[in-house]
Amino acid sequence: MVTGGTSGIGFAIAERFLQEGASTIILVSRSQERLTKAAEKLSVVNGTEAASDKVRLLVGDVGEVGTWMRELEEEMANVDVLVNAAGISISSILPKFELADISQILRTNLEGAILTSRALLRAAIRSRIRDRKNTSAGPKPPSKCIINVSSLLALKAGTGAVPYAASKAGLLGLTRSLAVESSASLKDLVIRSNAIVPGYIETPMIEDFSPGEADRLKAMIPLHRFGDPREIADAAVFLAQNEYANNCVLNLDGGLSAV
Repeated sequence: MVTGGTSGIGFAIAERFLQEGASTIILVSRSQERLTKAAEKLSVVNGTEAASDKVRLLVGDVGEVGTWMRELEEEMANVDVLVNAAGISISSILPKFELADISQILRTNLEGAILTSRALLRAAIRSRIRDRKNTSAGPKPPSKCIINVSSLLALKAGTGAVPYAASKAGLLGLTRSLAVESSASLKDLVIRSNAIVPGYIETPMIEDFSPGEADRLKAMIPLHRFGDPREIADAAVFLAQNEYANNCVLNLDGGLSAV
């Protein structure tokens, strides 16, 4: 399941997982129109239309608690990898932020990831209870994995994005806490929690940069370019597949964090 999977990093991760042979990809978004367009693009992954049967769509706002949360938990029953990639950003200095905008950023970027992670854990616990009742249950299944897409702003200060930076820093706290709590409280369930910390990536979120601003930022990055969403997808595949990756935080910023 990929939240924010209709564009940018989330879409690239969904596409890569299909290329890697995922049996089903569930895209989550508030917009049915954006979901439909993303599904159409994914339907021809690897040059065939076979992928269309592997993409499922779930309309809902991950930052809003409502009746759809029960549907979310039901969808989580067979989810092995959860990617929390939903995110919004509004550029302004903190004194000029509207309270509603601050709340929306925190709900979407942080609370949404908490709620989807909660849904995955609850679904996994229910599955464990069912398996205990089934004496013919097979071998222990592989671990489940939560991947939180954070941001370099969680670690490196900037101007004009205080709520966004706070929300992305919160994702790193969520990652650490889940890695420990899942092991301590879920016993025979293995749910790994990891994070990716991207720098500037070629996504719709940075399309509003002027050419001059883009050039200035690229000059600051040791690799002198923005990242490709597919490079973030590479990291997501590694985190999903590596059974020893837990509280693994991968910086993908072209070296900007070293400056």
